[in-house]
Amino acid sequence: MAWRFKASKYKNAAPIVPKAEACVREICVGSYQTYGNNIAASAAFMAFNWEHTGSSVAVLPLDDCGRKSKTMPLLHGHTDTVTDLKFSPFHDGLLATASQDCLVKIWHIPEKGLEQSLSDPEAVFSHKQRRVETVGFHPTADGLMYSTAAGCVALFDLSAQKEIFSNNEHPEVIQSASWREDGSILATSCKDKFVRIFDPRAAGSPIQLTAESHQSIKDSRVVWLGNQSRILTTGFDAARLRQVIIRDLRNFNVPEKTLELDCSTGILMPLFDPDTNMLFLAGKGDTTINYVEVTDKDPYLIEGLRHTGEQTKGACLVPKRALKVMEAEVNRVLQLTSNMVIPIMYQVPRKTYRDFHADLYPETTGYKTDLVASEWLNGSNQPVPKMSLDPVKREHGDEPIIIHRGNLSDLVKNLENLRSKGSTGNGKRNDNEHFVMLSMEKNGNDTGNDQSQNGQKKMMATTPSQPDGECSELIRKFEAKYKVDMAPAHAAGQSHVQHSQEGDKESPTDQEHSTGSSEEASSSRGLDNTVSGGNSPPKPMPRTSRNNSLPEASDSAGESSGAATPRPRPRTTAASAYKPRLGPKPFSSTTGDVSFDKVFAVPLAPGSHENISSVGQDTGVDIIPPAQVAKPDLIVEIEIKKKHEREQPVAGNGVQKSLTTSERRKIFEQNSESSENSTESEDRADAADLRRLSTARSSIADRRRLYESRSKSQVDEKAQSPVPLRREHSKVEMLKPALQQQQQQPGNVIDTKRISVPEGKLLEEHRRGNGSTAVAGLKKSATDTAFSAASTKRTSTVFGKVSKFRHLKGTPGHKSTHIENLRNLSRQIPGECNGFHANQERVAVPLSGPGGKIAIFELSRPGRLPDGVIPSLVNGGNIMDFQWDPFDAHRLAVACDDGIVKIWHIAAGGLTEPTNTPAGELTAHMDKIYFIRFHPLAADVLLTASYDMTIKLWDLNTMTERISLSGHTDHQIFDFAWSPCGRLGATVCKDGKIRVYNPRKSETPIREGNGPVGTRGARITWALDGQYIVCTGFDKVSERQISVYNAQKLSAPLKTTSLDVSPSILIPFYDEDSSTLFVTGKGDSTIYCYEITDEEPYICPLSHHRCTSLHQGLSFLTKNHCDVASVEFSKAYRLTNTTIEPLSFTVPRIKSELFQDDLFPPTRITWSATMSAEDWFSSNDKAAPKVSLKPEGMETLSSIQQVTVQPVKKTDHSHFGGQKSEYESNKQQEIQKSVSARMEFTTKLEQDDMEGVDENEWQE
Repeated sequence: MAWRFKASKYKNAAPIVPKAEACVREICVGSYQTYGNNIAASAAFMAFNWEHTGSSVAVLPLDDCGRKSKTMPLLHGHTDTVTDLKFSPFHDGLLATASQDCLVKIWHIPEKGLEQSLSDPEAVFSHKQRRVETVGFHPTADGLMYSTAAGCVALFDLSAQKEIFSNNEHPEVIQSASWREDGSILATSCKDKFVRIFDPRAAGSPIQLTAESHQSIKDSRVVWLGNQSRILTTGFDAARLRQVIIRDLRNFNVPEKTLELDCSTGILMPLFDPDTNMLFLAGKGDTTINYVEVTDKDPYLIEGLRHTGEQTKGACLVPKRALKVMEAEVNRVLQLTSNMVIPIMYQVPRKTYRDFHADLYPETTGYKTDLVASEWLNGSNQPVPKMSLDPVKREHGDEPIIIHRGNLSDLVKNLENLRSKGSTGNGKRNDNEHFVMLSMEKNGNDTGNDQSQNGQKKMMATTPSQPDGECSELIRKFEAKYKVDMAPAHAAGQSHVQHSQEGDKESPTDQEHSTGSSEEASSSRGLDNTVSGGNSPPKPMPRTSRNNSLPEASDSAGESSGAATPRPRPRTTAASAYKPRLGPKPFSSTTGDVSFDKVFAVPLAPGSHENISSVGQDTGVDIIPPAQVAKPDLIVEIEIKKKHEREQPVAGNGVQKSLTTSERRKIFEQNSESSENSTESEDRADAADLRRLSTARSSIADRRRLYESRSKSQVDEKAQSPVPLRREHSKVEMLKPALQQQQQQPGNVIDTKRISVPEGKLLEEHRRGNGSTAVAGLKKSATDTAFSAASTKRTSTVFGKVSKFRHLKGTPGHKSTHIENLRNLSRQIPGECNGFHANQERVAVPLSGPGGKIAIFELSRPGRLPDGVIPSLVNGGNIMDFQWDPFDAHRLAVACDDGIVKIWHIAAGGLTEPTNTPAGELTAHMDKIYFIRFHPLAADVLLTASYDMTIKLWDLNTMTERISLSGHTDHQIFDFAWSPCGRLGATVCKDGKIRVYNPRKSETPIREGNGPVGTRGARITWALDGQYIVCTGFDKVSERQISVYNAQKLSAPLKTTSLDVSPSILIPFYDEDSSTLFVTGKGDSTIYCYEITDEEPYICPLSHHRCTSLHQGLSFLTKNHCDVASVEFSKAYRLTNTTIEPLSFTVPRIKSELFQDDLFPPTRITWSATMSAEDWFSSNDKAAPKVSLKPEGMETLSSIQQVTVQPVKKTDHSHFGGQKSEYESNKQQEIQKSVSARMEFTTKLEQDDMEGVDENEWQE
């Protein structure tokens, strides 16, 4: 059998994605401009960047899952973004991190994982003011680490804690580095578009081979293909297409295989498994992970099954020691997304999984090595012994093999012992002395715990780095500024730690409830282990906890006096082991200092005024105990004013006993109500309204109504400093006009609380019967003022922004309405063109090929298009942009790259054959045209923007230029948008500026401001009657974003929302009646929907519509073509690769048989011209008339609903409960009439025939 027909055992390896419950969820990951993978894994742990800055690292057990709290323990070791992180192949708890702060730090992760946040590393190495790009460990030598910074490659010996090699021969930044499996040589990829083979032990220059690589300065990666003489690189070519290149060292200058993929912007992260030759290509920002098998013969790369899922922020492979071999799992990829870590298992299908399939698992690289850094540097090469994955040959069966060897000091001792044994001739090492093999189930053994605790209590080694010159002076100043000196409290701290340790010995169960003592012990240990000396690198202050900065005891042997310096305490969790949890994380009952003011407060940043206010005080200042330190609230001041509520129950061991979740909720609800009504005393019956399980909160609707009644309608200004914001002050400011008006009239007693809430709240209080006295003295004018103030603006509630369109639904039209069998769609349309336009009668689609062809399809003739030539408009040049006349469905304007605009007239029956004769031509510019825009109100007014940086307005009646606009620099003009009134226009340009023009008054912009910083493209549109401007674009890391500006103040956006990383430009479509913004891009499958408001948060997300396939364009119709009977408020046509589909956006309503006049206000007529071109150029402006969309004979929703509530005169409970609307009364009368028409009845009563009683008898 020929080789090409041999089937691989791994070709059918299928990606298996677990359910969301089995993934790590609700994490915070940002977009980082680094050359690292942002995530790393050992057989025991996973580590990844945390938060948008990326300066912290989260470390979790490898099999962890469930939701994660934002207060989980982290590694707070760097002051800037962590660029790369790697675990040691011989120690599952040894982690190296590199950062933009020019430092490389070594961390030891305890066997149980992080139980509290760490800020003190085991060792620190400095790259002398150069940003560190990559970091990693040597594959065969224990204790040997490498890192790259700029063009420098450095090697560090962890046992000696010093730099043993450094080379600066790379002319540009090193983007990636990879060791050969035997550890002999290193491959690097550089920003100068060259790939190099690097041998640090070679005499002379360490660079052995050099070859040209990917011809783009963008990111590139290199990976060594196991122990072969071949390397694989990923990057971009000159046309920015993603490439994969395989090179052989024997013919290094000529690529063995070059594979071009696509034009996406994310770098492909290559993850290679040398045992199975499986290669995984995960692109940053992509939603797919490609699996390719690498071979040593043509075709070299064989594509396997592709995984499609969430957007990738980072990816890594799990070591073979942690795989589930009894389930035929041959590899596992950890995919890092913006809020999840997804373990993707690649499984080879087999008939049974009862037995171990040895053919799938060749012997893999083990975890034991006899080689140390010094021996390797002297020229020794020893391969790492192989190990079998067969559970029969493993001590713990199919359980993961986890290696813990203590902290760095223990590791150094082991390496010294190994070196001494090697010098005496004992070549073999005793595994029992240096390795501790643990299974996942035996992580809690007493032996392992004792070793871990002892390792943590040992003093950490001093850092070896010796920064010189200005860096050393800067470090000394930094340490002198943040040095912690609390010698007087040392004795108290020691006794407290000793007491907690004795308590742990006496009562093991008490350890779970002694969080405070454990925190003090860890703090004192951390201060004891801080590196001293002037040459040590600076240590950033750790992240503050929820209770802000607290002074803690420290130990300083060389200091005699100290000042009380607030020391930020790291975030911690319970003292018990960090265990994975499914479902939402409740309040931890093991912590004694958890309260609602800490949970709902934003922690202070290190170095803020509150944190450093005590720095530099005199040494005689007394140290304030933590219990007496005032804790300021940051966002909402939640105070417990009762004395017995401030006193927490104290357990017998001196630790505060924490409250249960229900007790905390009750306290929070009571105080949230008391803080809102602190302007005057309130009755205690009101305080019980928001309590859980009360009558007022019997249903979700009642609770929501109460929350809405308490929410404010006005927007508070953002605080410019961390000063507490008091909601009651803002409420008093809102009520001042009503109070002053009523206080001028004598005898009026005003209840401010009653005025500040909506009318629904008054009705609730009347139902309880406790609001009669308050309303009795309330004047109608005051209530009307309060009610109108509460109803004029949108209500912000705890449930989010309330919108009538929040549940909008996108529904594609029936297949019978589709136009199918489209072919030869053009992919070369510029980014400034939307690529697809439709009106109520026909659509225009650009076709590929020469001549600039545009196909016209009639919407009245849906179905499958016949095969053969498609009738089209032949323009004779490349198409730059095209647009339908908004007032004439038969006229189409097309702009070409020769600067000519061609006007086409489509006959009533549509095109029957190709034509190249336009109705008119307009020579607009001498250079290419960016885009064209018709005026929204005036007929025959066309705008063109060109490469010559001018914008011209034309009168199509006379084919003459009327206005020319200037003011743009030598940068590309991305888009232009007319204001709804037609007087103003706004542009967005590649120079990052937004300009507003008044074309008839000035040729230069009247306003200018900062727009999107990205240079890939942008779009602009007007919103809210021209008061606001919405702009879509990219940020610095190519993440798509939407920004809202005040049209009168363009200095900075009011709000910016980020979406995702994608190369396509977000094209906005704004519906002014519903204030709904639809945004999508070419090649997307999701239409993002937002509501634009004139108050915070300005951009309110609605229900997004996800299509079943990718679309190439979207075009919306005018409002008069919406089916209002089906509550359709917007209609569009969607272009895919092969079809044109109608798309309807509706709002679910119960009474859909009525005209929803709250959703369909009178709309402006935009489908017919308001004025002529001559009128507009003469500044004879006319406002567009409005028309109602209500069909004839259809009742409105407001006509049958109770518009206003009658004034309250009685406080009887039955009066409010028994009141009926006019619609219900009329309906009941109609039923009575219909029943009485079918029944014989008499109005005469039986007692009418009886003899009555005289009136005088009643008086007697």
